[in-house]
Amino acid sequence: MRVLSKIISILFHPIFVPTIGFLLLYSLSGYKLYFPEDVFWFSILIILQFTILIPLGFVYFLYSRQKINSIELSELKERPLPLMVNLISYSINFLVFKYLHFPDIIINFFFALVSVSAFSTLVSLKYKLSLHMFAWGSLSGIILAFALKIGLELHFLISISIIISAFVASARLWLNEHNYQQILLAWISSSIISFLVMTYL
Repeated sequence: MRVLSKIISILFHPIFVPTIGFLLLYSLSGYKLYFPEDVFWFSILIILQFTILIPLGFVYFLYSRQKINSIELSELKERPLPLMVNLISYSINFLVFKYLHFPDIIINFFFALVSVSAFSTLVSLKYKLSLHMFAWGSLSGIILAFALKIGLELHFLISISIIISAFVASARLWLNEHNYQQILLAWISSSIISFLVMTYL
């Protein structure tokens, strides 16, 4: 069971959520019908660079220099600096899309991620909440807000996001990385923040 939990934690790692969210919104909003293909792939490259390569590369740099004991940032004291770099990287990603005048739904999506990232960074100065649940709570709140705002019936996707969140939560609990309170507080707070950003911007 521990091996399965480890696999789930890797497959549904927080670094993949921005890319997954972008692809969902891109497909569901209908933008793929008139977005030039080169713009789409440019967008993907930007997202991969600022939400995966830079954050992950910085964590690996700290690990290789023995500044942190684990690339999973299991200890609270190891989290502030990587999360701050993650916040800066997410913010640059948001500003690039805003500067290029991407559709509001895409810009608001990345601003929601920046908002949750800022919140998680501040919280991590004192409390160790689940970064996995911050990410999947964000995506759940974003999908719900998008469905209500556009008037689409996305019950299936909302259910899938909640089910995945439950699997990830179980995995983190099984690995003894977090307790129930750390799991629930992260998921609930991030889903509320992302929902509000997507709804009122």
